[in-house]
Amino acid sequence: MAEETAVFAEGIADYVALFRQTAPSTDMEVMRLFGDMTAGRFAQGLAVNVRRFDTSIAAPGREIAVRVYDPAGNRASEELRPAICYFHGGGFALGSVQSLDLATAALAEATGAVLVSVEYRRLPDSDYPAAQADCDEAFGWLARRADMLGVDPARIAVSGDSAGALLAFCCAANARDAGGTVPVCQLLFYGTFAMDPDRPAYKTALDPNLVVARIHNYIALYKEQGGGPAPVDRTDLAGLPPAHIVAAQYDPLCEEAGEFADRLRAAGVPVTHHVAPGMIHGFLRAIGVSPPARDELTAAAQAIRPLLWPDRTGD
Repeated sequence: MAEETAVFAEGIADYVALFRQTAPSTDMEVMRLFGDMTAGRFAQGLAVNVRRFDTSIAAPGREIAVRVYDPAGNRASEELRPAICYFHGGGFALGSVQSLDLATAALAEATGAVLVSVEYRRLPDSDYPAAQADCDEAFGWLARRADMLGVDPARIAVSGDSAGALLAFCCAANARDAGGTVPVCQLLFYGTFAMDPDRPAYKTALDPNLVVARIHNYIALYKEQGGGPAPVDRTDLAGLPPAHIVAAQYDPLCEEAGEFADRLRAAGVPVTHHVAPGMIHGFLRAIGVSPPARDELTAAAQAIRPLLWPDRTGD
């Protein structure tokens, strides 16, 4: 039997080449600095015209930095907008607001929603509960300050990619359990939903970036630092808001995204699930070099627009 080969979407090979221009170090501090300094290399000239500003949330014993993206710019409007509370990926240890800046700006533009990207505490500097607490606090802050941002607090979604998708899902579950404002929906990109290092898909996937060693490292870190049950193993899924789950064809995590979608459906949660053809893990960062990756982001935005803009179903 011939060995399967990957047929990547246009521009993904270019993204892989850029991704492999990594910092010549295994030091966490160096890798984070390099990632932020060079995040623009993935844009390749693509710019998104949304207003950005940085602020911080005053939380007990700490400040949480956030970046706000407003697709309306400085134009005054009496119409309340939806919002998205976004959590970046990076294996719980890497990634940042800066590293996902282009993708989050594009998501704000495509949805027409105010987007708040959260600089949660990363592992191993803090434990997993601290990271989740920052995400939950940021969602609560967005609901509390909705009036200042021109946002309808009843139309706030949660979203994230990779490790950030897990954080977003847990944020939705925690909000449900707290009995307060609950997200209107979840938009989850290529999430870490299984957290089982022995899954066969991790060894057979054709993703050139998310290799087995990287997966094992982030799973070990998650478990060592107090991470809870994986989403696919949780039994408390009923009552969660609708979810749109986007996986990538060659991503080692693709299979578990489908399993998680099935688990949500079985619990009565409205779910749509899409596998992006020719894509690999992290493809949101490839939108500057890959037109199909940009199309996938736009399609995901369109999938949740009826929930964000229920009075504009014909748009």
